[in-house]
Amino acid sequence: MPSETSSIKLYSFISSFIREVSNVREPEKLLSSLVRTIQRIVGSEEVLITDEKMHAVYASKNNVTLGEEEKNMILWSVQKMTVSAIPIQDKIFLVAPLSKSDRTLGALVIALSQEPSFEIFELVKLFAFLSTVILENLKLYESLERQHQVVEETMKYMQQIFNSFPQMIVVLDEVLNPVFANIRYVENENNEELINQIKQVAVRTFTLNEKQSQEVEIKGIFYSIIAEPIEYEGQRQVLVTITDVTNTKELERLKQIDALKTEFIANVSHELRTPLAAIRAYVETILNSLDELNKTMLKDFMKTVFDETLHLENLVNQILDFAKIEQKTLKLEKTWFDLVELCQEVIQSMGEFAKSKQVSLEYEGPDQLIVFADRMRLRQVLMNLVSNGIKYSNPENRYKYVKIKLERLNDSVIIAVSDNGIGIPKEYQSRIFEKFFRVQSFKDYKVEGTGLGLTICKEIVELHGGKIWFESEPGKGSIFYVKLNIGE
Repeated sequence: MPSETSSIKLYSFISSFIREVSNVREPEKLLSSLVRTIQRIVGSEEVLITDEKMHAVYASKNNVTLGEEEKNMILWSVQKMTVSAIPIQDKIFLVAPLSKSDRTLGALVIALSQEPSFEIFELVKLFAFLSTVILENLKLYESLERQHQVVEETMKYMQQIFNSFPQMIVVLDEVLNPVFANIRYVENENNEELINQIKQVAVRTFTLNEKQSQEVEIKGIFYSIIAEPIEYEGQRQVLVTITDVTNTKELERLKQIDALKTEFIANVSHELRTPLAAIRAYVETILNSLDELNKTMLKDFMKTVFDETLHLENLVNQILDFAKIEQKTLKLEKTWFDLVELCQEVIQSMGEFAKSKQVSLEYEGPDQLIVFADRMRLRQVLMNLVSNGIKYSNPENRYKYVKIKLERLNDSVIIAVSDNGIGIPKEYQSRIFEKFFRVQSFKDYKVEGTGLGLTICKEIVELHGGKIWFESEPGKGSIFYVKLNIGE
């Protein structure tokens, strides 16, 4: 049995060892502490710890190598699973197997100059146990380190892949905090409007628990936002992909404009050809039958020629006005005039056309309203809006009307041109003021037009500092509003 003094010394060494290794994380330092403690207790300068193949894991001296004889002797001792004292040359080697649950981890080898005492044997058993625990923990630690390194490298690899994507990618948790984001998203985190749109789509995805998508336009840039619900370690998350589709949208828009231009040229060609053909036919008839025509027939023929000439003039003026709009050279000539008088003039001018379509023209508003504006251009706007109301009247209605209503609002006037015609389909309403655009159902309705009228109207109103908009319900009619300042 060890003496009281040696026991205190032993406990002191072990306590010192435990304190020393408690904060150590490096494997080599742990083994170094263990070997130093063994050296101090047993008084040996040569201490070796091997692995299961008898290769030195740590030694108290550098360049320690075991010969084949030593390896075989140590291996024989380890296989016996007991602490053995083996005389080799002039030294005695204490060999203690490092094993746990019948699994050999290695051996603790201590070189002594004399036969070890029973106390030393017991101490070696204790340190063999400590060595086993340390080796096992080191293997576990190294395994975890390798796994952690693999995870880290995989994460870096995946991050590099996601960073190479042109899309913005982010994973949001349930409180909408990013748990993962690629570099494209990080670069746009200061775009508050975009981030708010992304969060709105994410909230819908969390709420409905299904894929959501949305296209938004922010400062002239179009984004496609797609969000999908995912789960990680039992936590609900949303994977959001944001793509800049501006170029795609622009290409689609250019293709649409190109198609509309082609259609516009075809429409204008048709519009010009029709009155020219009529004028030619009537003029040839007059030339060939001048002696046979009475005054009434000649007057009717000449009126038709005159009307078709006016139609041609209107087409040419539209094309010229559009050219001025494109070149930003359309100018206004403002004067003071009575807007009510202008409305009555438009109603009178469109009377015959309205009558031919069995449409009633009406006026509602004050008896006089003096405004400062370009009279000719406002007449052009009113003529276009009233003409459209007549053209697109609903033949199924027994009573058809187009009404001009004036309403003064402080220093402004609101002109409302309403009808009970066929209306504008919902899917086309956002494009109604686009140049060359004509609603598909309007084309089927066989109504003449270039698709420039409302574009020109919008430009004229906005040049006045005003605003034009509309309300329409398919099958019930439309109301076009024009808001203008009364004075200068």
